[in-house]
Amino acid sequence: MRKQTPELNAIRLKIIDLDPRLWINGWLLSTPSAYTAFERELRALSAAIDGEPTIGDGTLTRRELSYRIFGNEKFLAIEGEGTKLFRLMGVANLLRCKQTPKVEVVYYVPKPKKHLKLVVSENLDPWSNVRDALYLHGRKRILGKRVHGAIFGNGHLVRGASKLRDCLESLGAEQVTLRYWGDLDRAGLDLLASLVELTDGREDVTVEPFVPAYRLMLARAMKRRPNPLDNEAVDQHVPYEPGLALLRPYLTDDQARYLEALLEADRLIPQEIVTAADL
Repeated sequence: MRKQTPELNAIRLKIIDLDPRLWINGWLLSTPSAYTAFERELRALSAAIDGEPTIGDGTLTRRELSYRIFGNEKFLAIEGEGTKLFRLMGVANLLRCKQTPKVEVVYYVPKPKKHLKLVVSENLDPWSNVRDALYLHGRKRILGKRVHGAIFGNGHLVRGASKLRDCLESLGAEQVTLRYWGDLDRAGLDLLASLVELTDGREDVTVEPFVPAYRLMLARAMKRRPNPLDNEAVDQHVPYEPGLALLRPYLTDDQARYLEALLEADRLIPQEIVTAADL
């Protein structure tokens, strides 16, 4: 028996206003507290699937789709709140995402070259997208920049001097340019600064930010959330100033002010705001 009170009935009227697929199995109507807890996400989902047969069309990874719809790349994680909610509402079978392969090796470089220009990605999905652009589509430029391969950094490569050394030595290049690309948050910029510090003094390695990707991330975020404080909050306690100093010369004044406010407030723009279609 569903409880009947004016307050609960008002919530149920809001639920019925959503796409019927979200409440047709009855769970959401019988659990109005779930609607109250996830009203913003449910309304965003309803708008996203209006007239669409599935949640996503299979071209975006799970994290990319999650950010596209909900503004939170973790909401649709395998054990994320959104995924659990989808199961309970009976719509998990409607989810269509591009599968991201598990990484057995940390880099993809199709051809040996004396001077390699490599993208180092903090996260798996963007790394996979760069690799696919090179491997599946034969691309030679990524966001207008010449790229010969991609390394999945995941923080570990950047933090381990021996791992980076062994990886670069295995490539047999005389000169390597590492274009680092990560989340725009305190931790992501700290990784950029750490990679620069790790390679300091090496004449055969140059580290630089992957500027077009960062600028596209900022442009997307500034359009979606003009107030930088509306971006996803994180809890990080690392210095961002050295990493910001490396990126700052490549940004417009508006972009720099937005990013500084975001970092000061401990907010995040995830890499997944840029998808495979952008590359």
